[in-house]
Amino acid sequence: MESLVSIHRYSAKNLLPDYLRGAAGLAIGGGGWLLAPSAPHVIVIFGGLTVLFLLFTMRTVARQRAWIELTEESISIGRGRETLLRWSDLDRVKLRYYSTRRNRSGGWMTLKLSAGATSMSVDSNIDGFDAIAARAARALRDNRLLTDDTTVANLAALGLMRADEADAARFSGAS
Repeated sequence: MESLVSIHRYSAKNLLPDYLRGAAGLAIGGGGWLLAPSAPHVIVIFGGLTVLFLLFTMRTVARQRAWIELTEESISIGRGRETLLRWSDLDRVKLRYYSTRRNRSGGWMTLKLSAGATSMSVDSNIDGFDAIAARAARALRDNRLLTDDTTVANLAALGLMRADEADAARFSGAS
């Protein structure tokens, strides 16, 4: 039986805010560095900021070039080298929500999947995040995994876990 495959990518539109942050940080860091090139403390501070934002921008470029292949049997991330995780081997699922406002509106989710030493993270600004999260929730149930309260609450908020499933999947402990 052939498995249905879906390919998911981070679109340039979804990554535009990260590109803008990176460009602004590079401009501020590089500009500060260029304005006082002989002051050692300025070089350290603004040079460090420049390097930090350069790394952030490089990470954003890598995310845009990456693709995720989702099948019934596995999920893989390709970015030059491929990371493959089989759903049947899944042993840990964490879903976190990061809010950008006090009222908890606006923000993003990060889904972290692990199977032994192999792990991968997927942000909610990837096209098709709901399908990836739904498949992860199904694997959580199929593998009878326990997870933390935060993950359970976030899966329930997405409509991917019922109350009776949530009680069975919950463990109390540090995440």
